[in-house]
Amino acid sequence: MNPPRVIAFDFDGVLASYSGFVTKEDIQEPNAEVVKAIKILKEKGCKILIHSTRGDEFLKKYCEQFSIPVDYINRRPDKEGDNPGKPIAFVYVDDRAICYKGEIAETLVSEILDFKTYWQK
Repeated sequence: MNPPRVIAFDFDGVLASYSGFVTKEDIQEPNAEVVKAIKILKEKGCKILIHSTRGDEFLKKYCEQFSIPVDYINRRPDKEGDNPGKPIAFVYVDDRAICYKGEIAETLVSEILDFKTYWQK
């Protein structure tokens, strides 16, 4: 049997609504569709990892406050690489990411320079 897939969700702009940095303690409502997706993934046997620069205690309290099921926060004690700054996961869900799909350098550079998050459009 295969081990469960670990899905890593970014906090600001993905799990929590976001429109730009206000303060470290700023608490925005959860994104209902992301919470729904997390619950579906949990039902399918996936493990959920939430990661953010906000810190472990903030994330733990937030997930408890809004009843968001989570298995790991910011790291995976069961499996760590040489760089503890990036948790090991099957896939990463982030509002500030570009998915590299083998395109040529010029296309990639254009995507990077023209990038806007969904909440900036």
